[in-house]
Amino acid sequence: MQILITGAGEVGFHLARELSGSYDVTVIDQSRKACERLEGVDVKVLQGNAANAKLLIEAGIQDAEIVVAVTGNDEVNIITCITASHLGAGRTIARVSNSDYIDQPMKDRKQIGIGLMICPELVMAERIVTDLYFPSMIERRSLAGGKGELIELTIREEMPLVGPIANVDLPENCRLAAIKRGDEILIPKKDDSIKGGDRLILTCDAKSVPKLRRLVHEDTATHKIMIVGGGVVGFYLAKWLEKMDFDLKLVEIDNLRCQELAEELPETLILNGDGTDISLIKAENVGSMDIVFSVTGFDEKNLLCSLLAKQLGAEKIVARVDRSDYIDLFEMVGVDHAISPGRVTVEAVLRLIRGGEEVMVIGKDEAEILEFRAEKEAKILGKNAADKMPKGAILGMIMRGSQPIIPTAETEVKDGDRVFILALSQTLPKVKALFSTEGGA
Repeated sequence: MQILITGAGEVGFHLARELSGSYDVTVIDQSRKACERLEGVDVKVLQGNAANAKLLIEAGIQDAEIVVAVTGNDEVNIITCITASHLGAGRTIARVSNSDYIDQPMKDRKQIGIGLMICPELVMAERIVTDLYFPSMIERRSLAGGKGELIELTIREEMPLVGPIANVDLPENCRLAAIKRGDEILIPKKDDSIKGGDRLILTCDAKSVPKLRRLVHEDTATHKIMIVGGGVVGFYLAKWLEKMDFDLKLVEIDNLRCQELAEELPETLILNGDGTDISLIKAENVGSMDIVFSVTGFDEKNLLCSLLAKQLGAEKIVARVDRSDYIDLFEMVGVDHAISPGRVTVEAVLRLIRGGEEVMVIGKDEAEILEFRAEKEAKILGKNAADKMPKGAILGMIMRGSQPIIPTAETEVKDGDRVFILALSQTLPKVKALFSTEGGA
């Protein structure tokens, strides 16, 4: 497989190094220093502007199966991907940070020639929130633009879900779709039981996720949280955490930005000041915080804020680190968890390249999350749609207009429904046959 990476910074360098052993990789960067850094890595390196169509053709973009544009310039990345699409490249992935272009960690923009936009800051913020909010969750995929969720979580012996499935009272619009037990995947029956060590796959209306979390963790405590830095990461952290009943304070040094944040974050106390100002953070009782997030755009400030909060008694410190080689240093001196937007972006892109954006691992196999539209005379139409699924496929969710429906055994699929199915790769032909209109229902 031929892969073209444009940009050899933090993300591009690590991607090239990780992919070089298994793929034919070409890297483009304007900086001579960045290109020299790749000496010794088994990749082809070209120095120049990644938005230059002539250079892209020289790099073999027309034959590239995947193009990953990860320079530090959003517009260059967008232009590169659009150009790649027009020249016949396969999938394209663009790193984009400007909130005018993207408001989700990952966003499909195929309509303009970009397979996927990915925002490092939002990917990192989402990772932080998931780890904090739902620690047993190991996989989460949005369905139908976020109206539904496909969730995989791991079960410990002490959790209330352990025991007979018949005794499990899941939240409304939340369904246990499958159980992963070792390398085996089980379609649950009423007389089955959930055991410690199982991984559960559930489909939920997005509004049911908070109730599921409380059921799994039996935790309704309100945590005191301080966020230092009101940029993209700080804003989205606060925005997502406001939905989770946390007591939030956000410290931002720029007064104009504070006014903007106050309008967007009604449940967060916005403080105009410097997170390294001891008198300010003492006055705001930083020592009583359960968690302090230090997420400014400056590694040195994040480290200093973290150490001050830790010294004053904060329970847990999470810091943003833009240079991933600083992660060990931060954690060595007392930061509980240092996380790099570049590092999590590399992990996300590697997953997309190796598995595909709609792929997740199920036991020893890979499964795809598929979306179909049920049309007149399709075999899936009618009642008991879940029973029509072939072995290895799970009916996850139905979108009827703007209404998400979590199916039960008796659920009917109607003409025009959008149907989301999780299916093992070997089952795909049988699933597709259910939506065929040839020969009627």
